Amino acid sequence: MSLLQFEDDVMPFTFADVLILRYLLGTADENQTVKDFNAINDASDLNWIFRSQVTKFIKRFFKDPYRDEDTKWIKKLASENNINIKEKLKTLSKLL
Repeated sequence: MSLLQFEDDVMPFTFADVLILRYLLGTADENQTVKDFNAINDASDLNWIFRSQVTKFIKRFFKDPYRDEDTKWIKKLASENNINIKEKLKTLSKLL
């Protein structure tokens, strides 16, 4: 089954989502996150633009969530890990 045939209420993470979450959790800094995005993007020939992927991440979890549970989940993640998501994404965006 491909992701295009995915029939569930759960939207899977893209590799960019995983990299952004890894960055938010402090596993990698913003420089490593951009470097890893570029390496994966180049190797897979997706021709994605990281700035667009960050915008999609913000839209998915905050501005126009696919599910309300997604917003609740990311806010809980931020609270439990003492993450200021807005500041972290601002720092990341400065590199893009």
